[in-house]
Amino acid sequence: MTTWEDELREFFPAYLLPSSEVEELSREVAELFLARLGCDANSLPLLLAASALAPVVADMIAFARELPSVAATLQSRTHVRRVESVGELRGKLDAPATARARLGAGAVRFATKSKYRDFNLPENALLAFTADRLASLATMLLDKGAAKPSGGAGWSVGLTQAAASLRHTLATTPLREVAKDPIGPAHKQAARAATHPLFQRALRLYEAIERAGSSDAKDIAQALAEGALLPLQPETRFELAVMIRLARAIERALEGKGFTLTRAIVEKSRSHVFEFASSARCIRIHYNKQRFDQTGDRDRGMRHYFGNRGTLRPDITLEHLENGKQTCAFIIEAKLSSNTEYLKTGYEQALLYRHEYRASLTGWPKVLLVASADDIIVGKPRREDDVIAMPWQDWVAGDVIAGLVAGAIAPTSA
Repeated sequence: MTTWEDELREFFPAYLLPSSEVEELSREVAELFLARLGCDANSLPLLLAASALAPVVADMIAFARELPSVAATLQSRTHVRRVESVGELRGKLDAPATARARLGAGAVRFATKSKYRDFNLPENALLAFTADRLASLATMLLDKGAAKPSGGAGWSVGLTQAAASLRHTLATTPLREVAKDPIGPAHKQAARAATHPLFQRALRLYEAIERAGSSDAKDIAQALAEGALLPLQPETRFELAVMIRLARAIERALEGKGFTLTRAIVEKSRSHVFEFASSARCIRIHYNKQRFDQTGDRDRGMRHYFGNRGTLRPDITLEHLENGKQTCAFIIEAKLSSNTEYLKTGYEQALLYRHEYRASLTGWPKVLLVASADDIIVGKPRREDDVIAMPWQDWVAGDVIAGLVAGAIAPTSA
C-alpha cells in the first residue's frame, strides 16, 4: 500500500491537468491552476525559482565563494574628468582651460583634471547582475520555506550562506559601483571572452536563472510538474491526495458505462475540478467550494447573531447532475492528523455538514471523513450510518465508491 504522499507525487499535477496542458502551459493557466489550489500570487515565481536554482546550487555556492577575490580586483577603465570650480583648486590644474576661464568676467575660476575608475564593463555588469539575482531568488525561496535554511540534506543545503555571501560582496566591493542593467548579447560575449573563469561560471548561472522569469510554455509546464506541491501546506496536499484518489476510483467504477472524464481545473468558466459526463447525466468533483443553494441552521444563526455572512466550505464536494440540475451530493472531509481528539472533532464537523445540507445529501454515504492515520479509525463503514469515517488505506472502499456513483448509473429523474 503506497502512502498518500507517494501517490500524490505520482499523479499530481498530471492527473489534474487536461492532457493538452501537461507538456506546455501558459503563465496565465499555470497561475490559475495554482490559485485553484489555494496558492498565493507568488507561487509561480517560487516554482520557477526553485526549478532554476535546484540544478545549479553547487555552482552557485562555488560562485559565491570565489566572487569576493575577483570583485576586490575588478577590471575597470580609467577616465579623466574636467571640473571647473570657483575660488579653489581641486585636482590637477588644467592651465589652458583655466586661462580661458579667466578671460571671462567674475570670480577667479580654476579648471582641473582628475582620474577616476569606471567599473561598468559589460562582463562586470553580468557578474553583478547574476550575483544580485541569485541572492534575490535564494532569499525568496528561503523566506517562503521552499528551501532549507541550514543543515539537513537536499538540494538547497548551503543556500543561506551563499546568499549572504553574495549580498555582502555586492555591498563591500567595487561591484557596488556597477549598474544592474538588463543583460544583452554584448554582456554575454564579454563574459565568454574574459580571462578569469568566474565570468564563464557567471554566464552559465545567468543562463540557468533566466528560467526563473521565463514565459516559455515548456519551462512553465516543467516547473509546475516538478514543484507545484512546493508551496502547498501539508493539510492541503492531503486533501488533494484524497480528491485525486476519489477521481481515479470513480473513473474505474464508470469504465465502460459511457462516461467521459474531463479535467477542468484550469478552465475559468468552471468551478469544478473533474467532470464525468454521459448524455444528460454527470458527476462533478469540486475542491474547497460551497455547492448548496439552501442556507442551513448554522449559517442562519451565525448570520443573525454574529453578522457572519460566510458559509461552511467542505474540502471536497461530489455532486450528481441531470440536465444541469443537482440531484444529489456528497461531502468528503480530509484530515491530516494522528491525533484522536482532532479526528473526533472532524467527525463532529462531518455530522454538522450532514445536518446543514440534509436536503441535498440524499445518497449513501452522505458525508465521509478520511484520515491520514491508519491506526485510529478502528470501525468499518456501516450502511446505517449517514456519516462514516475511514483511514487512507481504506479509501476508497468498494461499497463506498459504489454508493457514490450509484445515482449517476441509475438516476432518478427530477
